[in-house]
Amino acid sequence: MIKNRTTSFWGAVLVSLCAALSFLTVQAQSFPSKPIKIIVGYPPGGSTDVPARIVGQKLSEVLGQPVVIENKPGASGNIGAELAARAAPDGYTIFWVSIGTAVSASLFPNLSYSLFKDFVAVSQATSVTSFLLVHPSLPVYSVKELLAYIKAHPGELSYSSSGTGGSPHLAAEWFKSRAGVELVHISYKGTSPQIVDLLSGTVKVAFPTMPGMIEHVKQGKLRALAVTSPVRSPLLPDVPTMIEAGFEGYVATSWSGAMVPAGTPDPIVRQLSLAINQVLAFPDIQQKLASNGADHAGSTPEAFKAFIEAETLKWGQVIKDAKIVNQ
Repeated sequence: MIKNRTTSFWGAVLVSLCAALSFLTVQAQSFPSKPIKIIVGYPPGGSTDVPARIVGQKLSEVLGQPVVIENKPGASGNIGAELAARAAPDGYTIFWVSIGTAVSASLFPNLSYSLFKDFVAVSQATSVTSFLLVHPSLPVYSVKELLAYIKAHPGELSYSSSGTGGSPHLAAEWFKSRAGVELVHISYKGTSPQIVDLLSGTVKVAFPTMPGMIEHVKQGKLRALAVTSPVRSPLLPDVPTMIEAGFEGYVATSWSGAMVPAGTPDPIVRQLSLAINQVLAFPDIQQKLASNGADHAGSTPEAFKAFIEAETLKWGQVIKDAKIVNQ
């Protein structure tokens, strides 16, 4: 009798598993059957929004359904993240995650969502290089010379960023920590006012991302000492990497990609990942991203998850060491 009951139990479990698998398969095969929305936690036209729109437009063609961008700015991207975390886990809501979201856990201790518990990684989409810039009035032409100048003129130099906790801020703080030097941080409310004071020489050092800044370097208005990517940028082939400048392992890039609410069926996650990677393989998409200063960077869900975890750990340590707090 006991054996029969056990057999019946495991038989029921097997039937349930087969039914669930069949349901998920059918669901994935019929996906998508309605419009998909991509939630961006920043305003239209910004460095996070533009790649989402470029990818989203082509994704609509690949999936055969409209893809709509919904901008939900505020609280360093956390308003959009909270809305996306509460969305139905059916693949019809994509959260466009960025480096800003990855560092939020270290800057905002009371978040109402968890990036790793409430979301599933789909695919990375972009990577954006930063570079170490100085004003031409500063008599330095390499990272080594900049370090020597800082040490010879203690307390004289400051650096600017487009805001506390952004990738330009964290890249500079990591540089300070690695080099053992002091630079005063001057935080601006956005890139535009930062550029004005950087071009005027009011502030002479910065680690901005390339978009919107590279033309100033080509025109000689600013001097690039190093790029923060793993290899040299084809846009500035004569400028060394921070690694070549003596900072082993120093890679500081801004990035973005797709995540979906936790509980989204794995077949749908895989389908979205394949579709996004297909989009990123189109030459016209690569060109559009490049014209906006971004490199295409497709990945598997597993690889993107590991990447986000590594970025969160790295920048969380930088934030802790530099005692950065949200302002």
